[in-house]
Amino acid sequence: MKEGREIHMKKVAMLFCILIAIGFVAKGSLAATGKCTVVKVDGTKMVIECDEPTKGFTKGNQIKIKTEKKKNDQSQ
Repeated sequence: MKEGREIHMKKVAMLFCILIAIGFVAKGSLAATGKCTVVKVDGTKMVIECDEPTKGFTKGNQIKIKTEKKKNDQSQ
């Protein structure tokens, strides 16, 4: 009975290790993201400044910009 429990625990530990490895691989394959602030707007051009290094972004890449949603103050 004890051997069966040990085999089960080894399988659970192995599955856990595999899931962690998959998580690390998936993280590296996701698109680059970052929190940035608009510092200058000129017609169709915009200059943004980011909190973190712009690793993963290069000149000419297309990016999708989402604005922050502001919560309505309903306590008035």
